Amino acid sequence: MKRIFVAALLAAAVSGPAFAQAYSAGSGLRFTPIENGVRIEGETGHGARGTWCGAAEYMQAELGARGDQDIYVSEPRQRGFGKSNAVSFTLDPTGLTPSDVFIVGPSLTRKGARLSVNHALTFCAALRLPSR
Repeated sequence: MKRIFVAALLAAAVSGPAFAQAYSAGSGLRFTPIENGVRIEGETGHGARGTWCGAAEYMQAELGARGDQDIYVSEPRQRGFGKSNAVSFTLDPTGLTPSDVFIVGPSLTRKGARLSVNHALTFCAALRLPSR
């Protein structure tokens, strides 16, 4: 009986970190919760638009963000071959110098780049269109 209890306790302890990363947009991205936001790694095959889409979906589903709230790049993607493709997003602009996104591609490499949740969600619909 004691062994079963210990095994169950260990299984619960080990599965905890796995559940912390349970959010999945089915996009090939990996989501790691951070304070007031999310760290996203991976590629969607749709460039920065796919990553912004994933961030907006996460912010709404997991953090209850409103459509008119802004999402900010808090830790930008590193430039260069062999560098991490992770980028962190937050709903809190504290310590950032916000800048509007005009060209989506390089926006993930700029700390403080911002889009509203609704704007980022517009990318999602376009990414799900069937290929021609």
